Amino acid sequence: MLRLIFSNAHACLPNLRAITSGTLLALAQSMRSALLCWCAVALSCSPYVHSPPGRTFPLEAPKALYPRETAVQIEGGGGVGDDVSLAGVTVRVRHGIVKQLDGSLEGSFLRFSPDEDFSVDNPNIFQARLGIKYAIIDHVAITAGLAGGGWTGGGFMSPDASMIFGYENPYCVPFFDLGGYVSIPVRESSVVLRSNNSGDFVATPAQTWGWQAGTGLRIPLSHEKGAFTKGALLMGVRFRGAYFDNEPVNRRDSRVYILGSGAIELVFGPGRKHQGI
Repeated sequence: MLRLIFSNAHACLPNLRAITSGTLLALAQSMRSALLCWCAVALSCSPYVHSPPGRTFPLEAPKALYPRETAVQIEGGGGVGDDVSLAGVTVRVRHGIVKQLDGSLEGSFLRFSPDEDFSVDNPNIFQARLGIKYAIIDHVAITAGLAGGGWTGGGFMSPDASMIFGYENPYCVPFFDLGGYVSIPVRESSVVLRSNNSGDFVATPAQTWGWQAGTGLRIPLSHEKGAFTKGALLMGVRFRGAYFDNEPVNRRDSRVYILGSGAIELVFGPGRKHQGI
């Protein structure tokens, strides 16, 4: 009897091995398919529309202008993000109000381009900003401003604030800034991203908040402290993060942009020596 039981069990082992191997293989394939599907959902980049920030290429060292000095700066640059590229130009005018405090007014024109799968009828953004900068010392400053503008998604308002750190000297001033912003849609309208391969993507701009961090160099073209006209070249690179609710795909979304820019600045005024400072 025992011999019969063992012989039957031995005969069943190959079938059991075959069943077990088949089950494990099917289970492994199922788990791999599920994992691949999850990764595709988690890592896929969906179309998006968010409200733009009010400042794009700020190149600014921490030192404030002296009272009665005025600076005119023209800067241009471009950048890329997830499925989008942009380029633009900014004109900025600063004026020294009191010691260690200056105010600024700037206007910008930007043009953005979705990736090759989409297009948009009007890719232009116009914006203006009013700001102030207080230099705690020549090497550390606090800035704040309020911007507003319009684009194909309607109007927007964007407050921002940041800190600027640098090493002030007559020859080459390295600087670094870190700050945050909010962009609030005003009387928004739908943005249509026309698809070349699938259906169009239609959404209204979402309220956006994020961070900005940049680094750069200011290279003075004149070193005389009392000169009535001074000039400088500026260049830098910055990163920007944006967070918003992507309602068409029903999820909280985020994007990161990298931007590069250059500028020329002329400073007019009596300067430090002629003011007895």
